Amino acid sequence: MKRKKIVGKWLLATSLSAAMIGGGLTLPVHPVSANVLAQQVEDGQVAKEFLSLVKDQKWNEIYQLFNGNLQKYYSKEEVPQIFQGLTATFGKIQTFNVQSNVSNGVHNKVTMLVTAEQGPFSFVVNVDKNGKVDDFHTEMATDPNQFSNPSYNHPENYSEKQIQVGEGEFALPGILTVPKGEGPFPVVVLVHGSGPNDMDETAYGFKPFRDIAVGLANKGVAVLRYDKRTNTHALKSSKDPKFSIMEETVLDANLAVSALKSVPEIDAKNIYVLGHSQGGYALPLILDNDKNHEIKGAIGVAGPTGKFHELLLWQMEQSIKRAEGMKAPQEQIDQAKMELEVYKSQFSMLDNPNYNKDHIPAEFQLQPAYWWFDLRDYQPSELIQKQDTPLLFLQGNKDIQVPAEQLENWKTALKGHHNVQFRSYPDMMHFLVNIKGEPNGVTEYSTPGNVAPELIDDVATWVKTGSLEEKEHVDLSIFKDYKKDAYWSEAFEWAVNHGIIKGFAKEQLLKPNQPMTESQYLNVFLRYTLGQDLKDESVKNLYTLAKSYELPVTGKSNHVVTRGEAAILLVKSFTNKKMTEKEAIQWLYDHQIVNGYKDKKGNNPKNYESYQAKKPITRADLVTMFYRVQSM
Repeated sequence: MKRKKIVGKWLLATSLSAAMIGGGLTLPVHPVSANVLAQQVEDGQVAKEFLSLVKDQKWNEIYQLFNGNLQKYYSKEEVPQIFQGLTATFGKIQTFNVQSNVSNGVHNKVTMLVTAEQGPFSFVVNVDKNGKVDDFHTEMATDPNQFSNPSYNHPENYSEKQIQVGEGEFALPGILTVPKGEGPFPVVVLVHGSGPNDMDETAYGFKPFRDIAVGLANKGVAVLRYDKRTNTHALKSSKDPKFSIMEETVLDANLAVSALKSVPEIDAKNIYVLGHSQGGYALPLILDNDKNHEIKGAIGVAGPTGKFHELLLWQMEQSIKRAEGMKAPQEQIDQAKMELEVYKSQFSMLDNPNYNKDHIPAEFQLQPAYWWFDLRDYQPSELIQKQDTPLLFLQGNKDIQVPAEQLENWKTALKGHHNVQFRSYPDMMHFLVNIKGEPNGVTEYSTPGNVAPELIDDVATWVKTGSLEEKEHVDLSIFKDYKKDAYWSEAFEWAVNHGIIKGFAKEQLLKPNQPMTESQYLNVFLRYTLGQDLKDESVKNLYTLAKSYELPVTGKSNHVVTRGEAAILLVKSFTNKKMTEKEAIQWLYDHQIVNGYKDKKGNNPKNYESYQAKKPITRADLVTMFYRVQSM
């Protein structure tokens, strides 16, 4: 009897960067012609008919909807097998409706929200120009409203257009985000982590590639992002018996670079590649495959340096330790330990020198097996030593998937290389979002957030100038009024070390309780928003920029800002929404930016009165608010 495979075809160690697809941030609206709109409506009907046939298990009719590409890979007899896993996971389909229908330049991508016996999921159907199904896959159902719009996203500063990566049956849809103004512009190609990622690298409540694209575009750097092959062509890819990381990641990254060479807005001599997680792991392979030397430089973000399967075992072991520390149910811990032992058993075969990618043991059940054995002996830190492309490596210190020690491994491997820089971020987790407190593998993944602005600042600076200034960490204990356990201490340390606010060096004071004037507020906000791009801090320029952001200021630089006025300014600054004072204060409460002053009983009633809107906003209050906003 044929043994059942223990891991789905497209797992590929998704714990490194699991992609759970959901809704998106607000994008610029592109005009759609009547013909295109009619085609989308028709393709939506095709997708609904397709899923209706799946629900009723009408396998012959389903096969008739496959296009020639898909029929080339699957016979009519194989159709029921495709959907066995769907039924096993979710049970019988009950209802479904179209959630989105988008023409992406390669397909009409129709996403349907499905309810089933075991819970909801998304079903994505890619319909070709002839109204036939070219591929399809399932995704985790998510709420589009859970994704937050980053404060640095100003759509008026960039435009977006579709661009195709590659040709033929594995062509991929992409989006090129281009700054407005006079080009050509340097460009960064984004390369995904593991798992069947979309172009935004959507996972949980994060869209890191979307954030990076709009963040860099606002700083004069274009960005190309595209759907991964295992997302757009999941079924067809799964039929390749020699599917490897080359097909999964490397080849398409090089094709994306080549696609930019003839784009007029792009500076073809300044094309960079940024690889996140598994994308960073694959960077040396991408550079090695850059036969025409089209890549100017490469950026590795949270990329592992050693053997992939060894890191996966480490992740599983650490996950069990965290579960035990959090006193998770024993049955869950026992199940995780059993899974760990299965993986250890499988990887013992992977480590056996008697086996290789052309001689895989029948007992090896991790799929795709060729992918694992092809990658077995690859170590990025060894290959990269032979390369001389300019490099930048970035790492979050609160990353529990690719630990901070990996950055040290890159440093060791590249010791003596003159064109490499490294930077770490104290509060950053794996999806490039700053978090509070210690990571536990639960809280930080269930709290939506955006890519840290300092990472975007650093990438933009390095791309445009070729180097980053080495920053010295400022020890706040040198300031006489610094209090380690004050509510504002962590926020002040963050703000001072990111150049958002400064201490008074001559007096050796932070002056946390000093009221803020309007021009001082603007200075802090613009340092936070623009980073090193804020070259002119004159009062005149601050108010010019405030006008461009449509901030409700009085125009009086020495006006002492009240807490109520600060609430209005802050909400407008970060959401671009106009609110009344009470509405803005409620928004701060709702998003846990403020707690309000304690009443006589020692409680923090989150109401207008406890906020004390008429009091002046202090340096400590403002910095703490900014710190909590960026940690959202």
